[in-house]
Amino acid sequence: MNPSTTRLRSLRRGRAIHLLDIENLTCTPLPTTGAVKEVMATYRSLVPIGPMDQFVVAVNHNALVAVGIALRGAQLLARSGHNGADEALTEAARADRIDLRFERVVIGSGDGYFADLAAWLVGHGLHVTVVSQPGHLSRHLQATVPDIVHLRSSAQQAA
Repeated sequence: MNPSTTRLRSLRRGRAIHLLDIENLTCTPLPTTGAVKEVMATYRSLVPIGPMDQFVVAVNHNALVAVGIALRGAQLLARSGHNGADEALTEAARADRIDLRFERVVIGSGDGYFADLAAWLVGHGLHVTVVSQPGHLSRHLQATVPDIVHLRSSAQQAA
């Protein structure tokens, strides 16, 4: 093993990145600040988050301010159009070579668009978790990633 490979593996240890399609998690193309905060409170109660974890969140341009207020400190990506947020997250993940910098990836979306990204990450030895709303997980993504967490709002949990 060469020294640069050893260095990269040590950089990955213990680090996770959370790639969030917040529109998918809130089940609306125009999430409010309150809706994002509620989803993220549930997310944080179900998903382990370490001190070195990073968050990358994608939304359409019309939701940027509301999401930005709710998720201060997260890297925000904006792209509108069909699959805009999905494309932005996937392109950023590949361009930033998250496979070299993180040990674990959490994809916050049930959208089948992320199946290829998940397969690529698993193929590079990363542990991939998908977080999805119940009933909103594509079969293709589910078949790619065995570690699935279903979000439930506090109202759903009480029922």
